[in-house]
Parts: sequence; structure tokens; C-alpha cells
Amino acid sequence: MIGTGAVLMAIGAGLSVGFSAVGAGIGVGIVGAAASGVISERPEKFGMALVFSAIPQTQAIYGLLIGILILQSGGFFSGGTQDIPVSVGFVAIAAGLAMGLAGFSAIGQGIAAASGVAHTAEKPEMFGKGVVFSAVCETQAIYGLLVAILILALTGVLSGDFTVDINVAIGLIGAGLAVGLAGFSAIGQGITCSAGIAATAKNTDALGRSLVFAAMSETFAIFGLLIAILIMFGLGLFSV
Repeated sequence: MIGTGAVLMAIGAGLSVGFSAVGAGIGVGIVGAAASGVISERPEKFGMALVFSAIPQTQAIYGLLIGILILQSGGFFSGGTQDIPVSVGFVAIAAGLAMGLAGFSAIGQGIAAASGVAHTAEKPEMFGKGVVFSAVCETQAIYGLLVAILILALTGVLSGDFTVDINVAIGLIGAGLAVGLAGFSAIGQGITCSAGIAATAKNTDALGRSLVFAAMSETFAIFGLLIAILIMFGLGLFSV
């Protein structure tokens, strides 16, 4: 019989994959719409457009990775889910929220990549710069991935040690929410990066300054990462 802990772990895996897939889907849709417009007039730009369309997909891959790690740790692939404590289930939910919510950063990445497609179609030399601006919005997802892995590793869940205290496990949901919700700052960063690509296409000297403007939205994601780490530190995970 499947216990409550296993059910909560399944929810955690679903949060990681589901939320990140929604974010990635919206991001790919935004850049895909721009790419379709480009290739309708310039079919030879299909390869370039495909590269930009693939950039926001990484968030879904990160979400899938965390989902698989959660299910693997819980014994879902071997049928050993009966003895999972409730506390471990809450740890999985915390990790799922960290990665899943951070996956919405793909929306900002899609906005930036859409601008990259449009301007690279007119100026091929903008390809590299467009990719750089688009990649800037990736960091929020990486923060979420990092915190999710730390949550699973420092609590012993990845190694099969299911002795984490339930109060610690519930507290870790705060860490997941902090870094996950802060990941939405990538939407603002994507808007700035989109304008930065346009500015750089007009004047290459604008590249450095535009990247500075784009980096300003990054600070809010760093706040979320910092709070998540402080929560984990306060709960004693780094002293184990």
C-alpha cells in the first residue's frame, strides 16, 4: 500500500516537471511565433530560428531531471515506496517548487530569443549576441536547479537516508518558494534583453551597457537564492 510520504513525493515530482514544462512551453511559443514569421519570408533562416526556439526548452529538461531524481530516490522505479516518511515527501515538494517555479524563467528567455530571431534574420552577425542575451535569462532556472539538488542532497534523500525531521522538511518549502518565485524576475530580464538586442543591432557599442541593464533584474533572483540558502543554513543542513 502506498503511504502518505510516497504520495507527497509524487506531488513534488509533478510540481517540478509540470510547472517547468508550462514555463518552457510558453517561452518556446513566444520565440516560435517570431521564428514562424521569419521563415515565412526567409525560409533559409530555418536553422537559425530553430536554435533560438530550442533555448527556452532547457527549463523543462531541468524540471524533468529533478522529477526523475525525486522518483528514483523514493523507489518509484523499483516498487519500494511503502516506507517513505511524510517528512521526505515534504522535502520532495520543496525541491519540486524550487525547480518548477524557477522554470517560468523560460518566458523571459522566450521574449529575448524572439528578438534574437528577428534581428539575426536581418543581420546574421547578431546571432552570437542574440544567443548571449537569451542565455542571460537562464540563470534563474539554474538557481532553482541548484537549490532543488541541495535540498535533496543535504537532507539525505538522494542517498536514501530518510531520517530528516518533519519540521525541517516543512521549513524547506520556504526555501523552494523563495528561489522559485524569484525566478519570475527573468520575465523582466527577458524584456530588457529583448530591447538590448534591438539596441545592439542598431549600435554595437550598446552591447555592454545593455547587458548591465539586463543584469539589474538578476539581483532579485539572487535575493531569492540568498534567502533559500539562509533558510537551509538556519535549519542546520550545512552543519550535518
